[in-house]
Amino acid sequence: MNAETLRVIVAQKAVEATDICRLELVRADVGPLPTFTAGAHVELHLPGDLRRAYSLCNDPAETHRYVLGILKDPQSRGGSRAVHEQLQVGDELNISLPRNHFELDPAAKSSLLLAGGIGITPLLAMAEQLDRERASFELHYTTSTSERMAFAERLANAPYARKVHFYLSQENQAQRLDLDRVL
Repeated sequence: MNAETLRVIVAQKAVEATDICRLELVRADVGPLPTFTAGAHVELHLPGDLRRAYSLCNDPAETHRYVLGILKDPQSRGGSRAVHEQLQVGDELNISLPRNHFELDPAAKSSLLLAGGIGITPLLAMAEQLDRERASFELHYTTSTSERMAFAERLANAPYARKVHFYLSQENQAQRLDLDRVL
């Protein structure tokens, strides 16, 4: 481990949707985790010398945990497969410090968050931050089927649930996202 990495423990691992697991990571040496901004990611250092970046999807105000949603990619070169098949609760691993290449615009009068599939993960943190700041926003989230919709329960029960719109492209023609209408 060096100054650019952090040792964490897998505190929770759960199925979030079909082929998507949720990981909760906590600091191995106890104490707060480094802060992050909505849209940030960390790089997991996985078995087999694999390094893969995944978006942080919890509220950036939280410093006791990092939450990730990870899709098991059928074309995986080993990263998502290692997370789904090898990582277990209690395992320790190194991660990078949070980095952000996908930040919210702090000057925006209103934000329109559009997510497809696992792309919801960075937008969850954005919705949490925007809601906490009482900023104007809407979140539109589309997946093929309800079984593939990660974090649906969390969004449906969020304090900002009225700002969230769900779409299921393969279940009901009337439930498809009409981007022209939204934009």
